[in-house]
Amino acid sequence: MHPDLSPHLHTDECNELIARLRQCHKEHSFLKFFGTCNDVDREMRQCLKKERLEKRERSKQHAHEMKKRLKEGPKEQL
Repeated sequence: MHPDLSPHLHTDECNELIARLRQCHKEHSFLKFFGTCNDVDREMRQCLKKERLEKRERSKQHAHEMKKRLKEGPKEQL
């Protein structure tokens, strides 16, 4: 199962692969069940995984920064 494939959620690189997969499924509506589009599907899943891991790392960094800010306490205003 894939995550939501809406274009606004992904990079241009992944959107291109998503479009290629959809086109392949459209052109090979029956052969897709026999693995005709598997190569494109694998590339797309690899790209989505890379995006997910990058997003996860950014989120982890953000959480680390927020914890650090909370431990430091509020900044004193002049």
